[in-house]
Amino acid sequence: MDLSSENLDDLRDSEKELVKEAIKLRDKYQQLERRHDVLCKINQLSSEINQLPLFLKQIHLIIKSFAAADNICVAIFEPTFQTIEFPYWVDEKTIYPNQPVSAEKYKDSLISYVLKTKKPLLADQEKIKQLIDSNQANFINNDTHQWLGVPLLKEGYVTGVIAIESRDEHTIYDESQLDILSFVAQQVMSGINCLQHFEILNKAVDARTSELMQHIRDREKSDLLQESLFKISELTSDIKLDISDFYSKVHNIVGQLINTANFYIAKHSSESNLLTFVYYSDQLLSNESPYFKPRIMSNYLTELVIRKGEMLLLSHKDIEALYQRGEIDDFNDKTTTWLGVPLIHSGNVLGAMVIQSYQNKIVYTEQDAELLNFVSHHISSAIRRKDLMTIERQSHDILEQQVKLRTLALEEEIAQRKLAEQQLTHTASHDNLTGLANRIIFIDLLNHAIASSKRFPERLFAILFLDLDRFKVVNDSLGHHAGDKLLKIVAKELLDIVRNKDTVARFGGDEFVILIEDLESEERAYEVADRITKFLSTPFLIDDHPVYIGTSIGVLFNNERYDNADLMLRDADIAMYHAKEKGRGRYEVFDSSMHSNIQNALTLEADIRDAIEAKEFIPYYQPIVQLDTGKIMGFEALARWESDKRGFVFPDDFIPLAEERNLVMAIDLQILEKSCLQIKKWQNQFGCKNLYISCNLYSGHFFKLSLVDEISNILDNIGISPSNLRIELTERALLDNSDIVLENMKALKKLGVKILLDDFGTGYSSLSYLHLFPIDVLKIDRSFITNVHDDTSHQAIIKTIIDLATNLDMATVGEGIESIEDANILKAMDCQFGQGYYFSKPMKASDAEYVLLRSFGVK
Repeated sequence: MDLSSENLDDLRDSEKELVKEAIKLRDKYQQLERRHDVLCKINQLSSEINQLPLFLKQIHLIIKSFAAADNICVAIFEPTFQTIEFPYWVDEKTIYPNQPVSAEKYKDSLISYVLKTKKPLLADQEKIKQLIDSNQANFINNDTHQWLGVPLLKEGYVTGVIAIESRDEHTIYDESQLDILSFVAQQVMSGINCLQHFEILNKAVDARTSELMQHIRDREKSDLLQESLFKISELTSDIKLDISDFYSKVHNIVGQLINTANFYIAKHSSESNLLTFVYYSDQLLSNESPYFKPRIMSNYLTELVIRKGEMLLLSHKDIEALYQRGEIDDFNDKTTTWLGVPLIHSGNVLGAMVIQSYQNKIVYTEQDAELLNFVSHHISSAIRRKDLMTIERQSHDILEQQVKLRTLALEEEIAQRKLAEQQLTHTASHDNLTGLANRIIFIDLLNHAIASSKRFPERLFAILFLDLDRFKVVNDSLGHHAGDKLLKIVAKELLDIVRNKDTVARFGGDEFVILIEDLESEERAYEVADRITKFLSTPFLIDDHPVYIGTSIGVLFNNERYDNADLMLRDADIAMYHAKEKGRGRYEVFDSSMHSNIQNALTLEADIRDAIEAKEFIPYYQPIVQLDTGKIMGFEALARWESDKRGFVFPDDFIPLAEERNLVMAIDLQILEKSCLQIKKWQNQFGCKNLYISCNLYSGHFFKLSLVDEISNILDNIGISPSNLRIELTERALLDNSDIVLENMKALKKLGVKILLDDFGTGYSSLSYLHLFPIDVLKIDRSFITNVHDDTSHQAIIKTIIDLATNLDMATVGEGIESIEDANILKAMDCQFGQGYYFSKPMKASDAEYVLLRSFGVK
């Protein structure tokens, strides 16, 4: 019976209902059958196909079996990165991207609509227009007749869309096709997931496989490199191997690592500057090629590697560029790649190892360069060891030939060795300059004398520890050569003064120590000290210059309390310093009270350091007066110490120790800064803008590079003009005639600070260097001025100094003026300025302020 709807009109109503129900069952069966077929085909595809594009192509064919699908696309949505990818599409007009793109690009499309709603969509032109009008889509394909899209769902989340499109009005999609396409989408999603996982797994396997293969290749390369290094080491140990065979085997070993068809080794002699090609193998250049002949280092690539001591990897273009820049004189135009590494051993470049290619297909890389550079270090060591072995073997052969000759001269050689040993022993125990015993041998002898006196207490011996006075002046003025001559003369005379059994030693510099043993009485030691003192007080003629030095001697006798040489030398040294402190040119015998003096000096030094830290040093001010008007022009700032611990400390009690311990420079800067602050205060208080302060600086300041900056910073911080500051220095700073002293003086002068030379006339060569330095004022030493009205010779000296200063365009200041008679004489001699007790003693700032107000009328 035909169950078509056209025949229903011929049946009764009851029959019609049965027929309709039969039609529905038939359609449902057909739909289930179709789904079953689709499911079987998709399952078969999932098991047979492992590539996603091919899988989707077959899905396309399945879809075409139940719907017109000439235009189809599969879109995969990635929610994390918000991208859409089209792994498969076929379309007559639209072109989809091959790479993932931002989902934003398709935000108004029907695909995006399905992704948002998570529901299938069957849209004809009317439905599409409704979506556009409601701003739910912005479809631009005007020729679309129908569009059918279903979501790809995974665990309730939309992961993509399958869409087919009809542009033919005769091709119509219905609900049954929508239903079957939705069913296909469910099955396809499982297949896509499996294939994606399969693809990820394949990529992971491929990556791991590639990694393992690279590891295997690296391991093989490492084993080959290790084997090559071992072979190079073996070559070095082969004593019988000829040097030319050695280089040939090195070539073969390197050739197993890198292409070395063109290879050479060149060695460089730093002594002769000669480059020698000890081994070469080249495809184009013959063994007779001039390039491989020995040559003086010139301007080629090989020399460039040796000079730089660096690896060079060069293409033909790189080489040509070096030539154009003039860095090399010539090159082989047929070279396509050139690689040279230096052969370095213990920091010295022995030569170079070079490989090069004449073929475009053989190009050396950075990896080749690193490998060759690594191997070169081992080859350098091997070459060096081989060279040493060769030299050793040659030396051995020569030695064997000379055995007979050496045997004949053996006795003479032994004698010479003994003599050399005696000379070495003498050198180790004696001073190189004077030939006297040195500290080591003297301490040994002194310890022996101490030990002997312990066994025989009646034995008396003494130490004389002496230091040459003014020896530094000789070195500074005449030079170290003259100082060495003087030391030799002194050493010789000391040996003549003592007995043969006494020991004279030099401890270094100008320190000498004498050990006098087996004394009958202490008077013998005093007699020796007297003779030495008198001898060293006489002038010495050094390089046609008369030189006066003198000496200070510390005398120490043995005592049961001394157990070692160090203690005795310490106390003898203390006695010597006491002799210096008491005026030099004398000797002092050690007694226990000297220890107290040393302790006091140490305590005083510690207090000075604390005082510097606490800024306890203050300036006292002594006026500098214009002699013809009596007006105060400025003040000299003199350092005074008002100690929290000691009370007021006089300068003579702390300045010498501060100079000796190099603390006086910190005191100077403290006095300078406080004085500048006081001058600034007076300028503001009295309006005396031209009032200046004159500060003494120890000579050590002028040997510092930072002196000018330190002074400039003080002036800037306080806010006074450099013209309000004078710097006083003594001739001691000028004696060395150092360039840095002169530069500092010039810089101060340029800054605007005037320079005064203090205590002029007491130096050793004032006239010879005075014109060399930028000095503004000479301060005539007080030793010439005190009672000058009663001493005509001093008047003549002062007049000479004033005339000299006038000729050199310098002003003069007379120091130590204590009477009106002395002041009038200086004024009559045209000395412009003076200072001294006649005008005022050094005083505190408060007293100086009173003097400015009451006595001199400063405005």
